[in-house]
Amino acid sequence: MKTIFHPLLVAGLFAAGCGHIESESAAASSPAPKDAILLPAGHPQRAFLKIEPVVESEASGSLSLTGRIAFDEDHTQRVASPIDGRVISLSVEPGAHVKAGQRLLELTSADVGRIQADAQKAMQDLGVAQKALDRVHKLRADGAVSDKELAQADADAKKALADVQRNSAQLKSLGISASDPAVNASLRAQISGTVVSRPVLVGQEIRADATDPLVTISNLDTVWVLADVYEQDLGLVSAGDHVTLHAVAYPNETFEGGIGYVGDVVDPMTRTVKLRCVFANPEHRLKPEMFAKVEVHTKPGKKVIMIPAKAVLNEGEVAKAIVEETPGVFRERSLEIGPEHDGRVRVLSGLRPSEKIVTDGALFLDNELRE
Repeated sequence: MKTIFHPLLVAGLFAAGCGHIESESAAASSPAPKDAILLPAGHPQRAFLKIEPVVESEASGSLSLTGRIAFDEDHTQRVASPIDGRVISLSVEPGAHVKAGQRLLELTSADVGRIQADAQKAMQDLGVAQKALDRVHKLRADGAVSDKELAQADADAKKALADVQRNSAQLKSLGISASDPAVNASLRAQISGTVVSRPVLVGQEIRADATDPLVTISNLDTVWVLADVYEQDLGLVSAGDHVTLHAVAYPNETFEGGIGYVGDVVDPMTRTVKLRCVFANPEHRLKPEMFAKVEVHTKPGKKVIMIPAKAVLNEGEVAKAIVEETPGVFRERSLEIGPEHDGRVRVLSGLRPSEKIVTDGALFLDNELRE
């Protein structure tokens, strides 16, 4: 953040002999501490500076956060293949609307026959295990078998049933049955929504252990907005709070939503917690990966420190301010700050109430400290 000086003002500052350039009044005072500038009361340069006290005030009615629009993961399907194979046909294009159960692609695989055989064997094993369990129950009623034998028969029947259920689920995911003579499998949509990505191509060899989805489907009627909230602000937010969103694409519009989830873990690097907001999106105008400004309507009562944005000096990713630590002694102070809002910046750490900071002329003093 830069402060612009009038040429006559800059000349006056140099003539005044800032910082390390001694003036008669400075010479009469103690030398400036290391990495500090000494400007005692009455020094000419102080006339060109604006020094304000740090004031703690009640938090405003909203907390401003930068967010990113994302898919509603509760209504998103990333389609993968449970078997190795080769794609022989595609039934959908990116942007198409699909319904739950609709076929997305067809593939051929040598694994289909193996899975069908496993399913048939599992059904046979279940029949055998169930008959054995029935026989043991009858014998147990006559006292001919022990409790241990009954427990073993029951466990065998349960295992056989689990194998049948597992194989049935696999067959269902491939769109085939145990007795189907076809060797081709189909992958189908599990939800209704829009095909937002379909990188797979006809003829492509696919593997069951591939990490990238073949097709991604999402119901865009709702979207999530992901943001980071500083741990100092956690007391201001909670699930269910009302939030509003402003997107760059729609500068004159406001979208209404609510906080769906406040994270449970603080990021050790940024000291922030993940915030997930939910917004209705019936016209699909909010697009995933858009940047957005989120306003969380906070609870009253919390005290915060806000300073003019022009008082903050940015050096790369480091924010600083010039603080009058003792009368006449000015030194740089590193700050942790939040986003700018209406010309003011929230100070998360680095300043205390009643301390004094330079709000006009800070850039010039910063240059002097670097000489």
